[in-house]
Amino acid sequence: MSTTFNVAIIGAGGIANAHVGAIAGSKGRLALAGVVDPVAENRERLASAHSAQGFASTAELIKAVKAGSVSVDGAVVCTPPFARIEVIGSLLKAGIPVLSEKPLAHNSADSKKLATLARKHGKVFTAVGYCHRFTPAVLAMKQMALEGKIGRVVRFENFFACDLPGHQTKWFSDPKKAGGGAYIDMGSHSVDLFHFMVGPAKTVAALFDHKWPKRTETAATVLLKSAKANGKNMPAGLAGVIFSGWAETSRFTVSLVGTEGMLSYDYEKDGEIIFKDLLGKPTSMPIESCGVRFARQLEAFADAVQKKAKKTGLATFADGAAAADMVTKAAKLAAKG
Repeated sequence: MSTTFNVAIIGAGGIANAHVGAIAGSKGRLALAGVVDPVAENRERLASAHSAQGFASTAELIKAVKAGSVSVDGAVVCTPPFARIEVIGSLLKAGIPVLSEKPLAHNSADSKKLATLARKHGKVFTAVGYCHRFTPAVLAMKQMALEGKIGRVVRFENFFACDLPGHQTKWFSDPKKAGGGAYIDMGSHSVDLFHFMVGPAKTVAALFDHKWPKRTETAATVLLKSAKANGKNMPAGLAGVIFSGWAETSRFTVSLVGTEGMLSYDYEKDGEIIFKDLLGKPTSMPIESCGVRFARQLEAFADAVQKKAKKTGLATFADGAAAADMVTKAAKLAAKG
């Protein structure tokens, strides 16, 4: 078996570039074998730049795989979330492992259908691309918190927000296609981070703001509560506060607040975790860049498929469905006002 893991990218939009960049920088561990997109210009742009084959549809790719004209070890699905069921279903039926971009689908119902499909094709590996699980600072903060670095954890705080005016006219803010706005887009990452760092949660309250008439929300403020303890330093009932935004000042931070101090990481000030004691004295701890997260995620995907690795750190389709349920709950609470 070759150590190179051949990847097909399904959907050649913006997020595909992050995965292709990770493939290109993998020093031969990963290779781009195929690009699927119905728009010829989009697929050929990526395919020709990386000596890959282009396909107009997933069906064409699968036909080529069966004919032996292209070798694919796994597919990264980067289509819009509303288009995932048919694409992922056909890949799993063909025995092709899937790493789906987040959110798993545009609503809870379709996310559950995809989780069911994953169980049905249990021998074919599936995962959801919640890439922040592979941010070195996230992993280090989680471990330090579990070990008691900040005492008993009382709060998880997360800002993922910036100004994205172009989303106003794209499918991202179309209620019928996207299933939600800033919260399903950025906030689903936040929900998964809470699940990954702290544990299962319940949505307690939510407030949404709509800057763009007749479009999805552009800001979300959501309160979570952990459903069970995660070791002695992360008790049940721990609070999580999530801020998601598409039309505000850029902030990308994750913090864990405890009875003996706080750990925080700013994606825009990459390379350090800040520990503050109760007097506010800061200590900087060097950490590897967040830029490795897409590469580490794809390498974990390759290891799961080729080496049958068990502890990959990847989010499962069940995790994706759980995050979707949380997003749906927040939207319902926000609608009640």
